[in-house]
Amino acid sequence: MDSLDLFLVYFFIFLNIFALLGLLFGNNKKNQFNEKKFYRICPCKRMAENGSLSTICMYCAIGGFFYSMLSIGLIGFGNWALNVILILTLSSAFLGWKLKLD
Repeated sequence: MDSLDLFLVYFFIFLNIFALLGLLFGNNKKNQFNEKKFYRICPCKRMAENGSLSTICMYCAIGGFFYSMLSIGLIGFGNWALNVILILTLSSAFLGWKLKLD
């Protein structure tokens, strides 16, 4: 397994978790607790509100999708890391789309 593949797997896992946190805490008007304290803990709320998290998710998903499809086309479906990268990029694109809708 290539170290770039492993780095991309960890990167997309981190990005998906960050996007899920932004989706959960982004535009909820129900969460009216101390927002300044929450911004220091997790900047994903501010990024989800101004739309930069959705843009980051979509662009990273496009790059990861092209990388994984090119590698799968050349190598095949035998490498598990490429298959995981493909699944994580599709989930990242979905989360970016959901963030854009909110």
